[in-house]
Amino acid sequence: MREKALVGFYIAAVILFLWAGLAAAARRAAPTAFPSRRRLLLGVVAAGLAFLPLGGVPLWVRAFSFHPNPCLPLLGLGVVGWGRVVLERSWFGREDWLAVWSFGAVAGTVLYVHPLVATDVDVYFWGWERGVAASVLGAMAVLTIAGGLRAGLLLVAALVSLGLDVLESRNAWDYVIDPFYWLLSLGMLGAAFRRAIRRPRRAAAAGLS
Repeated sequence: MREKALVGFYIAAVILFLWAGLAAAARRAAPTAFPSRRRLLLGVVAAGLAFLPLGGVPLWVRAFSFHPNPCLPLLGLGVVGWGRVVLERSWFGREDWLAVWSFGAVAGTVLYVHPLVATDVDVYFWGWERGVAASVLGAMAVLTIAGGLRAGLLLVAALVSLGLDVLESRNAWDYVIDPFYWLLSLGMLGAAFRRAIRRPRRAAAAGLS
């Protein structure tokens, strides 16, 4: 039963990501006309593409073999992006996005880079202590939600999934961080930092002109 649920989980994730990508492309091509029928049609197309055989293997299977353990925040961001593009609902504000990218950048850097700095400390091992990890993540989720950030719900989803053993991994950290989420977070924070630097320069240039 768990294997069937896991398969359904990955199929749904692939369809949502494809749906969001198709909707984003359609909006770019025709930004003024995006009726509900077109949104539904793109969903049907996305479902078909998920089962499209590439070399005799469905696309969703290739996605699963390429990245078998995506963390819950990354999947949650896919759902948020899908809602924004397909449903035109902005569930996250600027502070939420900043919190999401900051968490991914910091958690990923600590988890993946620390062996190069401190070889006698294994942070990843602490993830096997699921009770301790769940307590830490739970406290972070409570503080985030109490601070008015919906991004904390991604940690709640990760904790629920951890309790249900949704992913193949038994390590708690794999539920909240993965290499793709880490690299994406670094890239998004870097882009935000560049925009923040350029903004005062543009304002100063406009004031001098």
